[in-house]
Amino acid sequence: MKKREAVTYLMISTAVAYASWSVVPTMKIAQIQPISSTVATVAGILFGFVMASVTMIASAKGNKLVQNTQKTKYLPKLVKKLHTTMGFLLFVCVIFLICLFIPDQKMVATTGLFSTVKILSVILVFGVFILSFSICQFISVWREFSKFASHM
Repeated sequence: MKKREAVTYLMISTAVAYASWSVVPTMKIAQIQPISSTVATVAGILFGFVMASVTMIASAKGNKLVQNTQKTKYLPKLVKKLHTTMGFLLFVCVIFLICLFIPDQKMVATTGLFSTVKILSVILVFGVFILSFSICQFISVWREFSKFASHM
Protein backbone atom coordinates (compact mmCIF):
# COMPACT_ATOMS: atom_id res chain seq x y z
CA MET A 1 0.00 0.00 0.00
CA LYS A 2 1.31 3.40 -0.90
CA LYS A 3 1.95 5.88 1.87
CA ARG A 4 -0.57 8.34 0.46
CA GLU A 5 -3.28 5.65 0.32
CA ALA A 6 -2.56 4.59 3.89
CA VAL A 7 -2.80 8.16 5.17
CA THR A 8 -6.06 8.68 3.28
CA TYR A 9 -7.52 5.46 4.71
CA LEU A 10 -6.41 6.42 8.22
CA MET A 11 -8.02 9.85 7.87
CA ILE A 12 -11.29 8.37 6.61
CA SER A 13 -11.29 5.73 9.34
CA THR A 14 -10.52 8.27 12.05
CA ALA A 15 -13.34 10.53 10.85
CA VAL A 16 -15.84 7.65 10.83
CA ALA A 17 -14.73 6.45 14.27
CA TYR A 18 -14.90 9.98 15.66
CA ALA A 19 -18.40 10.43 14.25
CA SER A 20 -19.49 7.11 15.74
CA TRP A 21 -18.18 8.09 19.19
CA SER A 22 -21.18 10.36 19.76
CA VAL A 23 -23.63 7.55 18.96
CA VAL A 24 -22.02 4.40 20.37
CA PRO A 25 -21.99 5.22 24.13
CA THR A 26 -25.75 5.84 24.09
CA MET A 27 -26.51 2.46 22.53
CA LYS A 28 -27.78 -0.39 24.65
CA ILE A 29 -26.56 -3.98 24.42
CA ALA A 30 -29.84 -4.99 22.75
CA GLN A 31 -29.00 -2.61 19.89
CA ILE A 32 -25.30 -3.43 19.73
CA GLN A 33 -25.59 -7.21 19.47
CA PRO A 34 -27.53 -7.41 16.18
CA ILE A 35 -25.30 -4.75 14.63
CA SER A 36 -22.14 -6.55 15.76
CA SER A 37 -23.43 -9.84 14.43
CA THR A 38 -24.27 -8.33 11.05
CA VAL A 39 -20.94 -6.51 10.73
CA ALA A 40 -19.03 -9.69 11.63
CA THR A 41 -21.02 -11.59 9.01
CA VAL A 42 -20.40 -9.01 6.28
CA ALA A 43 -16.67 -8.89 7.10
CA GLY A 44 -16.60 -12.69 6.93
CA ILE A 45 -18.26 -12.64 3.51
CA LEU A 46 -15.73 -10.09 2.22
CA PHE A 47 -12.97 -12.27 3.69
CA GLY A 48 -14.37 -15.16 1.64
CA PHE A 49 -14.29 -13.11 -1.57
CA VAL A 50 -10.65 -12.19 -1.00
CA MET A 51 -9.77 -15.79 -0.15
CA ALA A 52 -11.46 -16.95 -3.37
CA SER A 53 -9.39 -14.47 -5.37
CA VAL A 54 -6.17 -15.81 -3.83
CA THR A 55 -7.35 -19.34 -4.65
CA MET A 56 -8.08 -18.28 -8.23
CA ILE A 57 -4.57 -16.90 -8.62
CA ALA A 58 -3.06 -20.04 -7.11
CA SER A 59 -5.02 -22.31 -9.43
CA ALA A 60 -3.97 -20.34 -12.52
CA LYS A 61 -0.23 -20.99 -12.17
CA GLY A 62 -0.08 -22.16 -15.81
CA ASN A 63 -1.65 -18.95 -17.13
CA LYS A 64 0.78 -16.84 -19.16
CA LEU A 65 -0.25 -13.63 -17.38
CA VAL A 66 0.32 -15.17 -13.95
CA GLN A 67 3.73 -16.47 -15.01
CA ASN A 68 4.76 -13.08 -16.42
CA THR A 69 3.58 -11.17 -13.35
CA GLN A 70 5.55 -13.55 -11.15
CA LYS A 71 8.67 -12.71 -13.16
CA THR A 72 8.06 -8.97 -12.82
CA LYS A 73 7.40 -9.37 -9.07
CA TYR A 74 3.91 -7.82 -9.38
CA LEU A 75 2.04 -10.97 -8.40
CA PRO A 76 3.71 -11.36 -4.97
CA LYS A 77 2.84 -7.72 -4.20
CA LEU A 78 -0.79 -8.28 -5.19
CA VAL A 79 -1.01 -11.48 -3.14
CA LYS A 80 0.54 -9.68 -0.15
CA LYS A 81 -2.10 -6.94 -0.44
CA LEU A 82 -4.82 -9.58 -0.62
CA HIS A 83 -3.43 -11.34 2.47
CA THR A 84 -3.22 -8.05 4.38
CA THR A 85 -6.83 -7.29 3.49
CA MET A 86 -7.84 -10.77 4.66
CA GLY A 87 -6.06 -10.12 7.96
CA PHE A 88 -7.88 -6.86 8.55
CA LEU A 89 -11.26 -8.38 7.67
CA LEU A 90 -10.62 -11.30 10.01
CA PHE A 91 -9.66 -8.82 12.74
CA VAL A 92 -12.97 -7.00 12.18
CA CYS A 93 -14.82 -10.31 12.59
CA VAL A 94 -13.03 -11.03 15.86
CA ILE A 95 -13.61 -7.54 17.29
CA PHE A 96 -17.32 -7.57 16.55
CA LEU A 97 -17.70 -11.13 17.82
CA ILE A 98 -16.02 -10.04 21.06
CA CYS A 99 -18.60 -7.23 21.29
CA LEU A 100 -21.32 -9.88 21.43
CA PHE A 101 -19.96 -11.27 24.71
CA ILE A 102 -18.80 -8.20 26.66
CA PRO A 103 -21.19 -7.25 29.48
CA ASP A 104 -22.82 -3.87 29.06
CA GLN A 105 -22.06 -2.73 32.62
CA LYS A 106 -18.24 -3.06 32.56
CA MET A 107 -16.71 0.41 32.81
CA VAL A 108 -13.21 1.79 32.49
CA ALA A 109 -11.91 5.07 33.94
CA THR A 110 -10.78 7.62 31.36
CA THR A 111 -9.58 11.17 31.30
CA GLY A 112 -11.13 13.78 29.09
CA LEU A 113 -14.78 14.10 28.13
CA PHE A 114 -16.11 11.25 30.26
CA SER A 115 -15.08 10.16 33.75
CA THR A 116 -16.00 6.58 32.95
CA VAL A 117 -16.94 4.89 29.72
CA LYS A 118 -18.18 1.43 28.82
CA ILE A 119 -15.50 -1.00 27.69
CA LEU A 120 -17.97 -2.16 25.07
CA SER A 121 -18.15 1.37 23.65
CA VAL A 122 -14.38 1.66 23.38
CA ILE A 123 -14.06 -1.71 21.65
CA LEU A 124 -16.98 -0.93 19.35
CA VAL A 125 -15.52 2.41 18.25
CA PHE A 126 -12.15 0.71 17.69
CA GLY A 127 -14.00 -1.91 15.64
CA VAL A 128 -15.65 0.83 13.57
CA PHE A 129 -12.19 2.31 12.93
CA ILE A 130 -10.75 -1.04 11.79
CA LEU A 131 -13.91 -1.77 9.76
CA SER A 132 -13.63 1.56 7.92
CA PHE A 133 -9.95 0.99 7.22
CA SER A 134 -10.48 -2.57 6.00
CA ILE A 135 -13.37 -1.57 3.72
CA CYS A 136 -11.21 1.16 2.13
CA GLN A 137 -8.42 -1.36 1.68
CA PHE A 138 -10.82 -3.99 0.34
CA ILE A 139 -12.18 -1.60 -2.30
CA SER A 140 -8.68 -0.67 -3.41
CA VAL A 141 -7.39 -4.24 -3.57
CA TRP A 142 -10.55 -5.52 -5.21
CA ARG A 143 -10.23 -2.95 -8.00
CA GLU A 144 -6.62 -3.94 -8.52
CA PHE A 145 -7.47 -7.64 -8.53
CA SER A 146 -10.41 -7.09 -10.92
CA LYS A 147 -8.12 -5.36 -13.42
CA PHE A 148 -5.64 -8.23 -13.10
CA ALA A 149 -8.28 -10.95 -13.38
CA SER A 150 -9.92 -9.38 -16.43
CA HIS A 151 -6.77 -10.19 -18.42
CA MET A 152 -6.54 -13.83 -17.34
